[in-house]
This record gives sequence, structure tokens and C-alpha cells, in this order.
Amino acid sequence: MTAKIDNRTSEAKARAEELGSSRERLLDAAAHVFARRGYRGASMSEIAAEAGLSKGALYWNFAGKEELFFDLLDERVGRRLEAVVGLAGSVSSEQDIPDEVSRRFASVVDESRELALLFHEYAAMAAREPELRASYLKRSAKLREGIARAVEVRHRALGVPLSIPAPQLANAAMALADGLSIEQLIDPDSVPPDLFGQVLSLIEDGMAARARERK
Repeated sequence: MTAKIDNRTSEAKARAEELGSSRERLLDAAAHVFARRGYRGASMSEIAAEAGLSKGALYWNFAGKEELFFDLLDERVGRRLEAVVGLAGSVSSEQDIPDEVSRRFASVVDESRELALLFHEYAAMAAREPELRASYLKRSAKLREGIARAVEVRHRALGVPLSIPAPQLANAAMALADGLSIEQLIDPDSVPPDLFGQVLSLIEDGMAARARERK
């Protein structure tokens, strides 16, 4: 009886490892196919073929192309951006945090160039097509909430009151990041690694100056 249980456990473990490996292969394949074809031009059949797996294996892991696309972004880019947002909420050093945030953000864009291009492509489509907009808005809202929390924590600790509501400031930071990432993708030399951080520091300095004026 014990031997049967051990065999079943081993089989289950092997199956789980196989599924995990298949999922990574599919994500790798999706990154290549999306980069070649763009979001709209990529097909699930081509992604499965690129991974050397069946379409059944693809749909076992992902409900459809949209889920595959966002899982790819979340796992290859999103987690790194979440770490950058977490750093933005730190107060261990008043001066170097914006610079470090800037460098890490620039690194994410540079090292995930094709995925960053795909994200901007998807954003443009979401602006035109209501059926794609809901998923885009859901993920944007999650990122905005994280940035707003980081902003509130940092400004509270620094004793600098927010003259703009945190969600609105988060929106502005996201818009700045989007714009700089596009420029970095097109003309890397035009966006120094510390530029994003310099602008963030200017915003903090401006809020501090406004708070002093109001006292």
C-alpha cells in the first residue's frame, strides 16, 4: 500500500514538473512570437508550434491569447516593476532612492525591450477596442494603487504633505514612465538612466517648497 502511495506521489510530482516546464516553454515561445507578429498578428497555433507543444497543452495552461499575453507581462516584467514600486516607498535614504528607482526602471525597459514594445502596442489597441480595455484598466489600477501607497508612505515619513492626491500623483508618475519608456525604446541616448529619478526628485522638492509657502 505504501509503495502505491509513493508511486502516485512521484507521478504527481513528475506531472507537476512537466506542466511547469511546459508553461515556461510556452511563455518563452509567446515572447518570441509576439515580438515577431505583434499582439494582433500572433496566433495560438504558432505559439504552440514555437514551443514544440500541442495546442491542447497551450490551452491547458492558458485560457486564451489575452491571458497568455498578460501572464507573460506579469511574470517577465510586472514582478520587476512591483519591486521598483516597493523601493519607491522606502525611506531609508532621502536622496538616492529616486535615482535608484530611475536606474531600475530604465533597466527593466532596456532588458525587456520587446515586451515593453508589446505593452505599448496593447495599450494603443485598448484605447480603441472596448473588449481589450477591461483587462488593461484592471492591471493599470493595480499598479496605480501600489504607486499611490508608496507615495503616501514616503511623504508621510519625510514630513512632506501631498499637495496633489496620491492617486493623481501616481497617474502622473505612470504617464511620465510610459512616455520616457517610449523615448528610451526609440532613442536610448535621449533618456539617461537617472532622468526619471531627477523628475521625481523635482516633484518632491516642489511639494516641499509649496508646503513651506503655506505655513
